[in-house]
Amino acid sequence: SQTALLRVDTLAAGKFLQDISFELRRGEIVGVTGLLGSGRTELALSLFGMLPIEQGTVQIDGKAVQINSIQDAIAHGIGYVPEDRLTEGLFLEQSIGRNIIVRTIDSLRGSFGLTDPQQIEGKIQHWVDALRIKTANPALPVKTLSGGNQQRVVLAKWLASQPRLLILNGPTVGVDIGSKNELHEMIKDLAGQGMGLLVISDDIPELLQVCNRILLMRRGKIVEEISPSATNENLLAAKLVED
Repeated sequence: SQTALLRVDTLAAGKFLQDISFELRRGEIVGVTGLLGSGRTELALSLFGMLPIEQGTVQIDGKAVQINSIQDAIAHGIGYVPEDRLTEGLFLEQSIGRNIIVRTIDSLRGSFGLTDPQQIEGKIQHWVDALRIKTANPALPVKTLSGGNQQRVVLAKWLASQPRLLILNGPTVGVDIGSKNELHEMIKDLAGQGMGLLVISDDIPELLQVCNRILLMRRGKIVEEISPSATNENLLAAKLVED
């Protein structure tokens, strides 16, 4: 069988994240759910270098990696779109375009450290079009956009850096139903292109709609792996609140 894109073994981090083991393959969308305080966000933070991993191992493409900082995570091809995207994910006063290329500006620099304005404009326009960001002009501040469009800018910022693994925390929190469906299609498209996605959510229809597998967390542990085809909204909702 192919080597897993991500393999986590007996990971412990933070106050109560313990004995976490799972695999994520290329092209797979794995959901992580649980009540607030179940450890679902801590899991994301530990994989993105924001919460120190105290024990256990993380492997990417079969190689053990150390993730001690956000820089380490990014270097290993991990992207993270936080739930609180407006304070953590965007520079609201800066332009839409600047927000999109902030992670990739170094790779766009030429041999003299100069950036080619046309290349940058092209890249920005590519993502504005690809994610259907509704704006009159990418030079406008990102705060001029609606919530759903701001969410797309956060996604564009990460996609422009071409991560291998993208962690999405509450990907459609606070967006309208139309944007939500488009974001779901986009998540499936990314998986179709071979990216691995970890979707952290308590939106049960969302998990059932987009995930290949769902990991249920309780008190800092993964207590069950659920196949969306073997459950429904009522059953999954009941599992969430079981103690």
